[in-house]
Amino acid sequence: MRVVDAASGAVIAEVNSGAARFGVGPTRRALVSKIYSQLEYTGFSEEVFRQRIQREYPPRPKLAITEEEIKKNEARSKVEGIWSDTQDQYRLGIVPARDGSGSDYVAVVLRSNSPVWETGEIKAEIRSTASPDVFTCTYFMANKKPAGTTLTLEHNAVLRGSVATPKGSIELLLMRVWPKADEQSAGTPSAKGGASGTAFLLSRSGLVATNWHVVAEGKNFSVAFPGWANATSAEVVIKDVVNDLAILRITDSTKLAATCPELPFQLASFGTVKLGERVTTIGYPLTSMLGSSPKFAEGVVSSKSGFQDDPRSLQISAQVQPGSSGSPLFDIDGNVVGIVVATLDAVKAYQLSSAIPQNVNFAIKADYLLSLAAMLPNDSLASRTTVFSPEKAAQCVAIITAW
Repeated sequence: MRVVDAASGAVIAEVNSGAARFGVGPTRRALVSKIYSQLEYTGFSEEVFRQRIQREYPPRPKLAITEEEIKKNEARSKVEGIWSDTQDQYRLGIVPARDGSGSDYVAVVLRSNSPVWETGEIKAEIRSTASPDVFTCTYFMANKKPAGTTLTLEHNAVLRGSVATPKGSIELLLMRVWPKADEQSAGTPSAKGGASGTAFLLSRSGLVATNWHVVAEGKNFSVAFPGWANATSAEVVIKDVVNDLAILRITDSTKLAATCPELPFQLASFGTVKLGERVTTIGYPLTSMLGSSPKFAEGVVSSKSGFQDDPRSLQISAQVQPGSSGSPLFDIDGNVVGIVVATLDAVKAYQLSSAIPQNVNFAIKADYLLSLAAMLPNDSLASRTTVFSPEKAAQCVAIITAW
């Protein structure tokens, strides 16, 4: 008979039956008696239990704070707030650390289903990096043993990391509880303090397309194609608020000849695209963490309609992150058949279904952009002038910034 620690799996008592006894019952009672003797256990006592827990799992430093107190203060960083693990074993409040502690933030236990952890104990020590979405972390496991990990903030709603243990790697996943996702900016912060996204070239005269939500809150706009040392300003020419589309014109199109000498794609109707067809996209996701070079992603058409069967959009499995909004979606022939617009809200999906969505993303069908461009009588869309390739296409896809 063996007794193991529920949190760590360590053996804390073990006995053998020794000489054979008559029947299973007497043998079991003899083994239990030996186990009790090893554990110095004579009966349940709340005080003895508490002392044993504290001896096996020494108390962690505490910070006295409540959910109500956290909600009274405005979060100064995207990582601050109230978080929960996927099994709702812990409710954690991530708040600024005390000065001189060596950490920037701490995760405080607000509620716990584990007898090992008490309210107010510090379960994680978190430190910032050069990226606002990446943090180094010392995370204290269920048995209060420290483990180092890197936490990545995804969609401003999920903190994800991985912890190595003797039994293999364990995924660490925390879901944001407060503030709600719809109370936070959906844009990607730019160096100018505004929001940034992706735009792609429509004409040699400098027309570019993006999502309306990328530029909706801005008064000034700039566009930078790969290799440009300085961005050029732009202005909105026409918008379609209902379908979340906008066309802008850059003020200086002279550099396009060197950057994008030939256009490897053109707008096309979505009508010929089939369910399950391979699609690709190029954009500028998470530039603060991944850098300012264009990123390629691929997937398939998961559905020919969008969220709740919206006929204006389609569902794709290609990876989408903040900053991908406005990216062109290419079919297998290199035609632009959609404009990347959104990803399923991870927090709301988890609250509704207790499941975390995996690559559930959406794009506006290109037909609506074709209709919007047709309303510009003095401008014509450029036709494809070279064979499509991701390398060539990336030269014609730009970062757009609004502030």
